[in-house]
Amino acid sequence: MIGLSLVAALGYGLSDLIGGRAARILDPRLVALVSQVCATIIACALLVSPIGTGSPTAHDLVWGAGAGLGAAAGNILIYRGIARHSAVSVAPVSGVTAVAIPVLVDLVTGVVPTVLQAVGLALALPAIWLVSGGGRGISRAALLIGSGAGAGFGMQFTCLGQTSPNAGLAPLALAQTVSVITLIAAVGFAGAAARRATVRGIRDAAAAGLLAGVATVAFQFAVRLGAAGIAAAVTSMYPAVTVLAAAGFERQSITPRAGVGLGLCVVVLVLIAA
Repeated sequence: MIGLSLVAALGYGLSDLIGGRAARILDPRLVALVSQVCATIIACALLVSPIGTGSPTAHDLVWGAGAGLGAAAGNILIYRGIARHSAVSVAPVSGVTAVAIPVLVDLVTGVVPTVLQAVGLALALPAIWLVSGGGRGISRAALLIGSGAGAGFGMQFTCLGQTSPNAGLAPLALAQTVSVITLIAAVGFAGAAARRATVRGIRDAAAAGLLAGVATVAFQFAVRLGAAGIAAAVTSMYPAVTVLAAAGFERQSITPRAGVGLGLCVVVLVLIAA
């Protein structure tokens, strides 16, 4: 489970950075749409493969549809936030919110972690927050849009975590389809500005979608192997990947607080995996 959750974190972290770069060229709603179309192709292709077959119930499909709505909102907001502010500020805020929702749902529904896992979960929030520099230099706008994106992703993680083990990838394929339909409507409401596209922007959005598609499939299988809250906590370490990638490829600086946060993320992973 931990390995799959780490794959999800890596995919989401790189996807956010590349998608945010595309959103500096294109309308974020169009970036989110292209990204989710690519992710949907992956989910639907795997749906008809041996690893994707299952027997989903109406209950599973309802949760899948809910996950799609959360994914649509989360993607629009994260790309808009990274384009207008920075990956270093927006991504960690989204991660804090995204991990809080599934963990709270697990606790309410009676899923009890081990002592070490509980310590790891408790440290996850400050770890992700410190990656952003402990809130220093984050504007109110970046805080709000990052929290909104995290709420969308938290809803996606929670809903996917409620699907049954024998459902296969049908709930995920439905989630991606609902996300695409929602985003088509959003792009339509955006008007002509959202339809102006460049080759570079579409390419980056597509790359972000492929990475997000792989990440979502990995997360879906991760929650089948363990508690959704724990899988979401590890997956929500994706801001650390975004921040490190931004530092490496876009030369965005990492503050000492962010360095402490990255180290604490490692501690969290060790505790949760124990």
